[in-house]
Amino acid sequence: MKKRRKKPEGFQVIAHEKTFFKILDLFDKLPRGRILDLPSGEGALSHCLREMGFEVVAADIDPQFFKASGIECLHIDMDRTFPLEDESFDYIGCLEGIEHLEHPFQFIRECHRILKWNGRLILSTPNILNVASRLKYFLSGFYSLCPRPLNEFAHTPVFDHINPMTSYQVRYVLHSSGFRIQKTTTDLWRRSCFPLMLFYPLQRAYAIRTMRKELDPRQREANKEIRKVLHSPDMLLGRTLIVDAAKQGEAGIEKIEASAV
Repeated sequence: MKKRRKKPEGFQVIAHEKTFFKILDLFDKLPRGRILDLPSGEGALSHCLREMGFEVVAADIDPQFFKASGIECLHIDMDRTFPLEDESFDYIGCLEGIEHLEHPFQFIRECHRILKWNGRLILSTPNILNVASRLKYFLSGFYSLCPRPLNEFAHTPVFDHINPMTSYQVRYVLHSSGFRIQKTTTDLWRRSCFPLMLFYPLQRAYAIRTMRKELDPRQREANKEIRKVLHSPDMLLGRTLIVDAAKQGEAGIEKIEASAV
């Protein structure tokens, strides 16, 4: 039976309640171990993970914001090298963080470095490819949860979505950095998406047509997995993209010089 969860008292959760609970559900299925909560915010996730039996280390660009007593909170800029030892964590939880970063590749490679072999990174980010978000982009030029131009005169890292990413972009960053995705899911289905599923056959046909242009047979196989995720109910209807990835390879992929193409 699925556990009924409650938001911890005394903490502000800078994420949708269902996103927060879904992340907890995913971690609850894993063996207990050492986990890095980044960015930790006030510490709601850290507090709950400790209550579940994990050894928790929190980190944030603003540790003074952290409220969970008895848990260490480090100062870490997610765009820079982490002051942490190689292979020192079993898990990393990144709740609504990657869309705020200038350098998501740098962040994922640092996660790879500090995780043990087969260690897990579970992250969430707005699902900008659900059908309602696609329609909003078509009409306004802006995705859902990225509703207007960014302020060019003042930057608030906690709130500004400077780098929204699609599911296949998140996959590329992860897979090219030594991770393999174990699960792609969401927190809730948006009611506003259901009427727009009328256009699903057209969307699916265009996606297939676009991917047929790929020449590399390895990528053609990968595209079948990408297309399966893109056309899943969780991605077409879901509010949030939630990815569970395991460290199962070395960081880096084959690089081909322009002169060799």
